[in-house]
Amino acid sequence: MGNLDDYTGLSEMAKDAGGPAELIEKLTRDGVTKGSVVTAATLLALYGAQKGASFLFERYTSKKAEEFAAAAADAIAKANARPLYTVNTPREMQRDVTLMTGDKFRALTRDGDVIMLEVDGRDYNPIFVSGAQLQQISDFKLDDLDDA
Repeated sequence: MGNLDDYTGLSEMAKDAGGPAELIEKLTRDGVTKGSVVTAATLLALYGAQKGASFLFERYTSKKAEEFAAAAADAIAKANARPLYTVNTPREMQRDVTLMTGDKFRALTRDGDVIMLEVDGRDYNPIFVSGAQLQQISDFKLDDLDDA
């Protein structure tokens, strides 16, 4: 599945750091701002658009952080506008992640074949799956989402 393990590792890093807020704080403190779309989409998936944007704006006040927060808020708004797709065939996508018939999801970002998505009604979000597999089991089309 290409670099799917890298995305799964990012989710695990957030869990190890105590959650996405703590991971973002560490990354911002260390001066890492690359990947703001992924970070913003993670905030969207875990906290919702308003909470994610508010967190970034209230937490970081430096010029660099303000630019980061603005980019993140823009990414959250774009992710919120993405369509919902429906799973039509159940499949285990990765260890402990199964998409069931009728599940609705929003594809947030894409890096090659790897799709970060939020599944409605799930506590464990976001998840990273193969776009090729997602096309086989749902009405999602890889071309619907620009490559990062």
